[in-house]
Amino acid sequence: MLRRRFLAAAAVATLLAGLTACGDDAGDDSGGEQTVTFWHSMAGANGEAVNHLVEEFNKAHAGKIKVEATFQGKYNDSLTKLKASVQSRQTPNLVQVFEIGTQLMVDTKATVAFADLAGPAGIDTATVEPGIAKYYTVGGKLQALPFNASAPMLFYNKTAFKDAGLDPEKPPTTMGELAEAARKLTVSAGGKTTRYGAVASIDGWLVEQMLAAGGVQYCNQDNGRSGRTTAVNWDTPELRGIVNTWAGLVKDGSLLNVGRNNTDASAAFQAGRAAILPFTSANLRDIMKGSKFEVGVANYVRPDNTTASGVFNGGAAVWTMAGHPKAQQAAAAEFLKYLASADAQGYWAAQTGYIPVVTAAADSKAFQETVATYPDFAKPGAELRTAATTAASSGCLMGVMPQARDKMNDIVESVILGKTSADQAITAGQTAIAEAIATYNKSVGQ
Repeated sequence: MLRRRFLAAAAVATLLAGLTACGDDAGDDSGGEQTVTFWHSMAGANGEAVNHLVEEFNKAHAGKIKVEATFQGKYNDSLTKLKASVQSRQTPNLVQVFEIGTQLMVDTKATVAFADLAGPAGIDTATVEPGIAKYYTVGGKLQALPFNASAPMLFYNKTAFKDAGLDPEKPPTTMGELAEAARKLTVSAGGKTTRYGAVASIDGWLVEQMLAAGGVQYCNQDNGRSGRTTAVNWDTPELRGIVNTWAGLVKDGSLLNVGRNNTDASAAFQAGRAAILPFTSANLRDIMKGSKFEVGVANYVRPDNTTASGVFNGGAAVWTMAGHPKAQQAAAAEFLKYLASADAQGYWAAQTGYIPVVTAAADSKAFQETVATYPDFAKPGAELRTAATTAASSGCLMGVMPQARDKMNDIVESVILGKTSADQAITAGQTAIAEAIATYNKSVGQ
């Protein structure tokens, strides 16, 4: 399974690499109304917010630019369709790609760096939140416009904390503290657990962020920031501690295991079935509205025996594809300029719960009204803003990050289910990813 996923990713890189042959002068560049195709992966309320932004932009640019936004399914589905569009030479102008696809997109050599578009379009890249921009900065350039940014947070039931004799203003800051609190928060009656101390979905992103929070680099070459990644850095006491503690909590009944279903984890917390939830800030609004108890929102936890460093953003960015007419590319840049405006980002953040990616958006009317109702909306952005400027808190860059995340899920799950030890699972996983990295790097000429 891992090899099939890798080969699919490598195929995308190989196919996209040929796109540059089209050149920026391909297609109609005769003027008139320019149509900009924008592929995204936002469904539900988030999709409605995207459509609203597009409609507002199109109204303001009627007769000059028309953006056609199309939902392409989940991130992996969108990448598959991008591959097909390259084969038919019908790529979109803009495409939303999740953060772990960053190295893959750079390796295609079929994109136009956002930093190169920004100047002519009148976009000041310095307005992008530094704590978010650093993830997408490769080779000294901001490669794509961060769009939907999130941060890992620790949600907790303040009422349950009070009932358990815990200070609701002092949430856990380490994995060990989380485990200790979870055991105190667990309530059983008649041989049945009525409230678990914690709930967590098996999600490699949660592990990546916990390591970053403790200053632990996920992969070598300074997390791929000073050179091409050749191996993951998993054989560490920090990762073994995370996995063993997680499995131990499940075994003693203090942590509710919902498998890999993020939705079930959030639902269990909101229903009061579990008192602590490590989760993405992207669902902050839903969690606050859906919980019938006082919800605490705190910075994410880090491994034991580490010093606080800081986390990095989740979410996705909007990439500009090469090989389109210059006039069309300029029109796409104009849309990116709008997406990076304070008003657009303020609206987007208020409607979705994502972090405003430009500094001025925090002062927009829409975002300020939201913060007035939900003060905790300001916390995810602050968490990223105060993160140390280190390789660990910048996130790992490598072409097989999607596969590495899947493999981390396999590691955690196998240990939780008692199929193998943490040592065995981590060693096997690290070896498998090293092989995948080597094959991928070779496929892109590295």
